[in-house]
Amino acid sequence: MKRIRRISLLTLIAVFSSIFCYANEPLMVFCGAAFKQPMEEVTKVFTEKTKIKVTVTYGGVGTLLSQIILTKQGDLFVVPSEYIMQQAKAKGVILPGSIESLAYVAPAINVQRGNPKNVKGLEDLARPSLRVAIANPELVFTGMLAVEIIQRSLSTDRITQLKKNIVTYPEDFNKLATTLILGNVDAIMGLHNLGQWHPQKVETIKLRANEVQRIGAGQVGILANSKNISDAEKFRNFIISSDGQKIFTRYNYFPTPQDAFTWIGAKKPVGGERPAQLDWGKN
Repeated sequence: MKRIRRISLLTLIAVFSSIFCYANEPLMVFCGAAFKQPMEEVTKVFTEKTKIKVTVTYGGVGTLLSQIILTKQGDLFVVPSEYIMQQAKAKGVILPGSIESLAYVAPAINVQRGNPKNVKGLEDLARPSLRVAIANPELVFTGMLAVEIIQRSLSTDRITQLKKNIVTYPEDFNKLATTLILGNVDAIMGLHNLGQWHPQKVETIKLRANEVQRIGAGQVGILANSKNISDAEKFRNFIISSDGQKIFTRYNYFPTPQDAFTWIGAKKPVGGERPAQLDWGKN
């Protein structure tokens, strides 16, 4: 009997120790690189308010989803589009009922400050000798948007020439922006707010309303394998709170779809399924 009591006591100690250990581990967040700037401030403010530590891994959402599935680790997933979150949900890695929307983005062309190549629109990206970059469309939402826009807006000849101008396919949005900031390319297919992030280095060229196919709807969801759902809920709720949303607005994310539509000049689909295969090749 004493032996049974001793084993039971040791089991209880192990369980409570495990719970205490997980409660004191930093929250692990996987976040699309397009949200890096506001998320860095969001995590800083959240930790100051709650004393809950947060670590964030940024990257292309396709790569991050593969990492989540492979490792079965993490507490939250933050993405720039609904279709990516739905893909994660279909894979069973998102806690049911935990998904919330947080911000909206619109595709645009970004060029070096002063626009030295005089890029005025999408067709100009096909001019001979222009150096262009788009994010890897297989891994990055921004790249998917770019391919969809190019395929549905330009003639076959223009697409062929534009492909010749593409010198790199970065694997996440931060690397895409960096190629432009460092002067390695003349233009990128990026997002509406990159010029506000780097006003001394980048300008934004709006696409025509009929060229924009859709906008991105950022979402956050709690991962099904989270070991600390309580703190994960607190962080998710802070992201979508008025304080969290003010941070995203400061970085020029659109707080509502209507704000994005006004900037574009027309109403567009919000998120949605990934388009059917667009016969896009990198070569």
